[in-house]
Amino acid sequence: MKKLYSQALDSATTQSNTQGNARTLLIPIAIFMAVAVIAAVAAFIIQIEVLQFSGNLGEDSLVEYTQEMYLALSSALFAAVAVKKPALRGFAILVSAFFLVLLIRELDGVLDLIQHGFWKVPAVLVAVGGIAYAYQHPQSTQSPLRNYSKHASFGLMIGGMATLMVFSRLFGMGDLWQTAMQDNYVREVKNLAEEGVELLGYSLILAASAWYCLPKLVSKKQ
Repeated sequence: MKKLYSQALDSATTQSNTQGNARTLLIPIAIFMAVAVIAAVAAFIIQIEVLQFSGNLGEDSLVEYTQEMYLALSSALFAAVAVKKPALRGFAILVSAFFLVLLIRELDGVLDLIQHGFWKVPAVLVAVGGIAYAYQHPQSTQSPLRNYSKHASFGLMIGGMATLMVFSRLFGMGDLWQTAMQDNYVREVKNLAEEGVELLGYSLILAASAWYCLPKLVSKKQ
């Protein structure tokens, strides 16, 4: 009887371990598929811009609108976390303010209609407000910030930020493209490459933001 019980217990344990291993494998596959879809969407948006519209990636382009929308969504996700999770509020407000400053910078063409360089005024106000709140509430800023650096989405966020702020700037340098294309240099091609890389960076940032924020918003724990 004891032998039969032991065999049944071993069988149940093996089945449980197999299911656990399968679940462990499915998680990175699902993450890869999600990021791949996001990257593909960015590529399709660029194709639509070039093939269906003018292809001149200025302030009124589909790519530019998508970048601004992704920034707005990223900022809104962290703002929602700040509202729902008081324990994370200082950190979430700081990150939300950061993305909002980037959005204001992207909207400089619209704000220049008020006065050239006017975007700096709301950008400074938002930045100072976010930093001041985080400084005044260290308990909801410092510990959540440390924990975020250990979150699985942090690597994707860092990759998106590096793509946006470093690679896209270096890759889009005019001298590089003028040298590569020589007499056939077309500025629109350079802009297409630079804005395309930026869109990829914004896509990764939005994916990382959703990865971190959505479970916090769904969870009922405070």
